[in-house]
Amino acid sequence: MLKTVAGARLRLARARWALSGARILQGAGLLRLAHPVATLRDGQELRRWGALAGTVRIAARRWPDALGVVDDRGALTLGELDGRSNALAWAWRGQGVRQDSAVGVLCRNHRGLLDAVVAAGKLGAQVVLLDTGLGASELVEAVHHEGVTALVYDDDFAHLIRALPDRVSRFVAWVGDGHDAVTLDELIAAAPPHELPQPAEPGGLVMLAPARRGVSRGVPWRADPAHVAARFLDRVPLRSGDATLVAAPLWHVAGLLPCVVALALGAPVVLCRHAEPAAIQEALARHGCTVLAARPQQLPVLTGAVRAVLSCGAPDPAVAAGFGDVLYAWYGTPASPVLAVATPEDWQAAPGTVGRAVFGCRLAVLGPDGRPAGTGQVGRVHVVDLLEGAEVRSSGHLGRVDASGRLVLVE
Repeated sequence: MLKTVAGARLRLARARWALSGARILQGAGLLRLAHPVATLRDGQELRRWGALAGTVRIAARRWPDALGVVDDRGALTLGELDGRSNALAWAWRGQGVRQDSAVGVLCRNHRGLLDAVVAAGKLGAQVVLLDTGLGASELVEAVHHEGVTALVYDDDFAHLIRALPDRVSRFVAWVGDGHDAVTLDELIAAAPPHELPQPAEPGGLVMLAPARRGVSRGVPWRADPAHVAARFLDRVPLRSGDATLVAAPLWHVAGLLPCVVALALGAPVVLCRHAEPAAIQEALARHGCTVLAARPQQLPVLTGAVRAVLSCGAPDPAVAAGFGDVLYAWYGTPASPVLAVATPEDWQAAPGTVGRAVFGCRLAVLGPDGRPAGTGQVGRVHVVDLLEGAEVRSSGHLGRVDASGRLVLVE
């Protein structure tokens, strides 16, 4: 069985990894050791408001006039993004959304999804990110199982929500021409943008993950935001000046993680509501994006000045062959957003890999008997996160490890 580090050795290792993480965050500009008061305040913001609401609050304070989000409806500064979520949170308080609420979000990639997620976080409510591929019966099941009390949705999905019980409040995030529903934009316009009182507890975040028999179940995202950001930025070269096109869905770790890290860096985030490769290619050119975050099946034929492609999962090697030295494939789950990262050098050596385990994390492929599989043999991927508890658990995927410790997912 996969062994863990224990006792004094584990404490020493955690201290070493904490120092490494601090250096990474300092190099990225997220940890300002030269300004200890500001650094302390930033840490308090994340603890008090949670990773998502805290990140937007910190970014808006540091760069209020910087370009924050661009979508099909135009551009928002970081200050405007923060103010919109404040206003929506005040409006929702009047609608009965509060600390004990669970806000389901069924949206494509646009500002309304961010408005809803951050506003719910500022109220201390739980956010449940819903897969936009759910059918009507699956949505009803997810809403029931996760205790959703309010639902934010795009009008593309209006036909799916008719079967939901009347107890679930409904708010429309994106509407087409001629729609007469009250929208998030209207709620935001009618409410004040000033700050809210701090919630008693930070809001939670739940992401759906497929389970046996095809039933999706919520998985809480409890990972420390500093650990997640450091692990990602250790091998992925995001910078504050990068315009980052997030084509991967924000309800999935593939889109949410790059989006939050980019906002934390003060990098503009371009949201792609339509995720076909041709639409992605057009958006890259129109907005001059230098970073693309996508799922493997979304990747377009690249042209222009893209210097980093962030793929959550490994694309087909034949497709990725045209990416040269810009492909960074990574592997994560809702419970552990960053488990392994493959750099372009990893891809040159082992096309199809998702790379080696990140610092503070161990990966192993175990056979049916619970013993480590041999090099190149397929088995169940297990992980020990030594920074988040050190227990051994299955990731839910099949894979194999090569002689250099690189993981290749099989399922």
